[in-house]
Amino acid sequence: MTGDPIRLPILAPISGTLVALEQVPDPVFSQRMLGDGIAIDPTAGAVVAPAVGQIAALYPTGHALGLRTPGGCEILIHVGIDTSQLEGVFWPRVRQGETVSAGQPLIDVDWDRLRALARSPLVPVILTRLPAGRQVTAPLAPGTPVRGGVDAILVVKPGRDAG
Repeated sequence: MTGDPIRLPILAPISGTLVALEQVPDPVFSQRMLGDGIAIDPTAGAVVAPAVGQIAALYPTGHALGLRTPGGCEILIHVGIDTSQLEGVFWPRVRQGETVSAGQPLIDVDWDRLRALARSPLVPVILTRLPAGRQVTAPLAPGTPVRGGVDAILVVKPGRDAG
């Protein structure tokens, strides 16, 4: 694609500790049914944009959103497990269709209430669409502490075709 970055770092959308996707207590995520990625066990703070892009989807309760990058990657951020019915826990700061900058606050979360009501507070970060010829790598190991909007948790780069 014209204008496609050679490497796209996907920043942590929340501060916390990295968790392998296989450890997420939901098979949709742990079995990579939606795509590859990683999860974060959050400490606190707002959910922030992991990259520059457009809000492609924002779920009514504010528990999840999709971000489409200029290069065609689509990233799903799902705040907690079994949170789609929770009300009064999430306060989106953005609207669908809005363009955002990396690190920009997207969703405020009442983490105490989420921990009390959700099955898990884990935040899966999933690449639901990866343009052809691209691959994703995780530069940091599970168990690594990360800072939201600062640390790259995934990197999208050209694939290694063996020819």
